[in-house]
Order: sequence, then structure tokens, then C-alpha cells
Amino acid sequence: MNALAPPPTISQVTTEDGMVLLDDDRGRLYGLNRTASAIWRALADGHSVEQASRDLAARFDNTPDRIRADVETLVAQLRDRGLLTREG
Repeated sequence: MNALAPPPTISQVTTEDGMVLLDDDRGRLYGLNRTASAIWRALADGHSVEQASRDLAARFDNTPDRIRADVETLVAQLRDRGLLTREG
């Protein structure tokens, strides 16, 4: 399976509340809370959805199934907005 990654036109800035993403092509800003930022970082670092879900389940107090569902939901939203694409 090809990894998910942000296209080169996406810039990111870390804030005390999470992260802001800028889509340079569309001139749009997207705010991510701390949890969404952790998911973003894991995926941007090349982790698979499965690996990111396992890592986050170890960090946050929730069930692995719930974490996985949340990761998949965020990934779908990010892909729909063109913020994540498949590499390769």
C-alpha cells in the first residue's frame, strides 16, 4: 500500500493549540487540534494509518478501535480537502 503524505503545496505551523495547515494552491487555512495534529505528524512522518492508530492508542486514554475510527475519519477529511494524498 502507498503511504499517505501531504502534497508539497501544504505548509504547516505548530501552535499552542495544535497546528495550522495552509494550502498554498487554494489559499485556505485549516486548524487542527492537538489530537488531530498528532495524527497529522504521524502520517506526515510516513506512518501508516494502522501504525499511527497503534501509536496514538498508546498515548491517549481510549480504546484502539475508537482511535482507529477517529484516525480513519480524519484521514478521509484531509484527503477530501486535498491535504493528504497517496505517494507512489
